[in-house]
Amino acid sequence: MSVYSIVLAWLLQAALFDAHASGTDDSSTPVGVPEEVLVLGEQPGPGLWKVSKGSHTLWILGTYVPTPRGMVWRSKQVEAVIAASDEVLGPYSASLRVKGAKPYQSQRGKLKDVLPRKVHARWRSLRDKYIGDDPETEKLLPTAAALLLRSRAFERIGLSYADDVWRRIYEVAGAHAVAIRALQYEMGPVTPDKNSSRRSRENSIKYLVETMDRLETDMTQARARANAWATGDMAVLETLIEADASYAQSLAYSWPFLGQEQATQLQLEAENKLLSALERALNRNETTLVVLPIHIVSRGKGVVASLRAAGYGVEDPR
Repeated sequence: MSVYSIVLAWLLQAALFDAHASGTDDSSTPVGVPEEVLVLGEQPGPGLWKVSKGSHTLWILGTYVPTPRGMVWRSKQVEAVIAASDEVLGPYSASLRVKGAKPYQSQRGKLKDVLPRKVHARWRSLRDKYIGDDPETEKLLPTAAALLLRSRAFERIGLSYADDVWRRIYEVAGAHAVAIRALQYEMGPVTPDKNSSRRSRENSIKYLVETMDRLETDMTQARARANAWATGDMAVLETLIEADASYAQSLAYSWPFLGQEQATQLQLEAENKLLSALERALNRNETTLVVLPIHIVSRGKGVVASLRAAGYGVEDPR
């Protein structure tokens, strides 16, 4: 039986479907989305959280994608911390192995066979506008179609999924001979839950509909969030992080091969593995930099809250 590995939905931070790019590069702002000037040039990003245990320090950088196209990330604070570090932790990913199915493709026919007629017509209209007339998209699960639509729409308004932050981190770490330890976890394999397949299919369609309903609002918020991350405006970021976490969780529950209890359990497993890795780093190193998606770091029950609850000293970014 084939086993496929996918990135866990609630940890998704980058576009998953570059293979489906339409080949166009029209970054003009679509009708209906207010124009907002994106920051350009060199930007510092947000400050760092400082976690302490005696003389040992763990610095945390929260990342966000997409970022403004044309931005150059340069943080003197991060570069100084890397130079003083024993190691850098990241990039972070958690993957789930799924038995017997291509995780992003529908096993029940094309989208036109799965979606209600009006929903499919609306999807086709938005697909043609933001993605292009790509027949391969008809093979996607509704959840995968929603992710692709969202990422392409964000690119059309001047946002980029290029990993400039990690490119710079590798450069600085290499210059100072600092080791980088990836935080990559694989769970499963799981077998698609036949008992919850109907509800999961309904959730998947619901997720696509909700994505289409909120697309223009999400585009506006994405630009504001990208600007706030680039300039280090934590006040704005904090107002949007819980929404990011909520969106990611609803995404996790929309995949047709996971029941809600199973998704919740796997999420908890991933979080526990991450926290254990951070605590080991605090004990092992005098100084460590860890780089994580910002909604995992600072949401209400995120990494910072968990470390603070465990008794570590935590200082928020200045």
